[in-house]
Amino acid sequence: MKNFLAILMTALILSISYTTACLAKNMYVGDITKLNLRSGKGVKYQIITTLGPGEKVTVISTAKEWTKVGTMAGNEGWVVSKYLTKEKPANVQIENLKIQMETLQEQFEMAALENRKLKEENITLTTRLNENSIKLGNTKKAFKTLQTDSKEYLTLKEKYDKIIKEIDIKDTRIKSLEKKVDDQYVAMAIKWSLTGAGILLAGFFLGNRSKRKRSSFI
Repeated sequence: MKNFLAILMTALILSISYTTACLAKNMYVGDITKLNLRSGKGVKYQIITTLGPGEKVTVISTAKEWTKVGTMAGNEGWVVSKYLTKEKPANVQIENLKIQMETLQEQFEMAALENRKLKEENITLTTRLNENSIKLGNTKKAFKTLQTDSKEYLTLKEKYDKIIKEIDIKDTRIKSLEKKVDDQYVAMAIKWSLTGAGILLAGFFLGNRSKRKRSSFI
């Protein structure tokens, strides 16, 4: 029995939920300045909040001239049914379209501005690229010239080193010859000095001898 009651209650709850779901549908506040959302179905009930034209609501239930709705803000209450429409009011749609157009216009202007900036940046980058290309060409030319000059420098340096080496060899030989000449000169000088001294000494002896001979004749 308890199980049967439980099953019956479950079926009832599901039926109510299904009915509520079937009844629940979206509607909009019509072309009216404001629509009062009341706590009950009558003007004597307290106003919970006010809804603006084109505002979306979910229909919960209906009772003659009144409809119970739920708002997007989470409020629930009753409104006069004749002020609800299945579609947004034309003026609201037009206003929304105007807003969308203004938004699109702003986006278009921003896109155009961004496009101009990109074009300017592209021109600047192209100019810099051309300048860098020219600099790169000049650098390559300078590098090739440097390579050529370096080769010529190395060749000249090699010739210079060779000449310096030959000069050092010749200088060494000259110094060696100069030393030899100096040695020979000194030897000859000594020889001539000795020869001259011998001649003088011989003359001195011969002179004395001649004097002695003359003395003996007298």
